[in-house]
Amino acid sequence: MTRQVHVKQEIYAHEYLWRSSTFLLEKAKAEKETFHLLLPSLLMGFLAFEAFVNFCGVVLRPELWKEEKKNFKWKGIEGKLKAIAEKATTFSWKGQGPYQKIKKLKAFRDIVAHAKVVADQYDAEQQEGGRHFQYNYPWDEYLSVSAVEEARVDIKSFCESLRVEMCKVSDHPHLLYDAFEGVLAHANASSID
Repeated sequence: MTRQVHVKQEIYAHEYLWRSSTFLLEKAKAEKETFHLLLPSLLMGFLAFEAFVNFCGVVLRPELWKEEKKNFKWKGIEGKLKAIAEKATTFSWKGQGPYQKIKKLKAFRDIVAHAKVVADQYDAEQQEGGRHFQYNYPWDEYLSVSAVEEARVDIKSFCESLRVEMCKVSDHPHLLYDAFEGVLAHANASSID
């Protein structure tokens, strides 16, 4: 005989995205051709950052995040961080090191999200095997193992500082874990009588 239960659960998208980023970076380190792994690794890392900010917002400002699109239209991630900082009053982020670097990653995210054909013309000395073709794309500057590793360090450092500040004003159980080191989801069930 089965019985009905009421389930409450939370799925932490930032944890899934961070683990995907980590997996892809580790694969890239083991391979010769890394572009196809570094591009999604960095993108997943940046999306994990955005998801972590949204997690913090849901925890501290659920009333705003309930209608997130309406409340943050045209305000972007900085508008969300400002709303979080209003509750986590000692959180300082504007003009700070890791955030300034993460802010530059938004350009990478936008290049990927709004990818366009890049048409170019140049003169080059013809070489064997077509090595005179350059095929440069705006995202190339972001896609080395060291660049992705540095970006991930900045993301994790920033999110960890935000988590520490959140712990001062919230007892949410997922905040017990360091940033991106937590469980993927949490659930509990209670009987329905």
